[in-house]
Amino acid sequence: MVINAHPEGKHKYSPGDVQAVKRLLADSSRKLADLTASMVYDNPALLKLLIEVSWLDEDPWSQRASRVVSICCCRFPELFQPHCSTIISRLKKVHAESVIRNFLKILAEIPVTLKDRNKTVLLNLCFDYLSGNYAIAIKVYSMQILFNLSLEIPEIGVELCHILEESLPDASPGYRSRGEKILRKLRRINFR
Repeated sequence: MVINAHPEGKHKYSPGDVQAVKRLLADSSRKLADLTASMVYDNPALLKLLIEVSWLDEDPWSQRASRVVSICCCRFPELFQPHCSTIISRLKKVHAESVIRNFLKILAEIPVTLKDRNKTVLLNLCFDYLSGNYAIAIKVYSMQILFNLSLEIPEIGVELCHILEESLPDASPGYRSRGEKILRKLRRINFR
């Protein structure tokens, strides 16, 4: 795949590049996703293109592209940091829960350095996801992100503790399982 160079060093993608990525995402198998993630490591410019396809809100391409980004960034965390700010700022505009889930998975599982502005946006998003009508996986990753941020900003831990205590009795098994683990960790840190 040839990616056209932009004069200022940014990448400009042609419709042919997007179509080439869609061919790479021909099916949703884990084997193909792993293979594509390995290709990203060899050609990091492909990661930006996959992120762009994730924003298209075209099912199934956005979901598959974000899944490859998630696999790749969890496997090679150093590739994520340059795209972290963009992903956080654009996440609030995403409608596809599968794309939200895949990007939250990255933010929950790998250590990232966030600017204060990104922390604020991410905090608000995660609290919204946690209290809104979203899939369990989105809520679980939001819990983890909020817990991770509470280690740096203690007030978050207090609020997260209250939310979990209120929501756990009526929660689904998956939500309850992760919520109880995080609640135990929060209590060990004395957020209660």
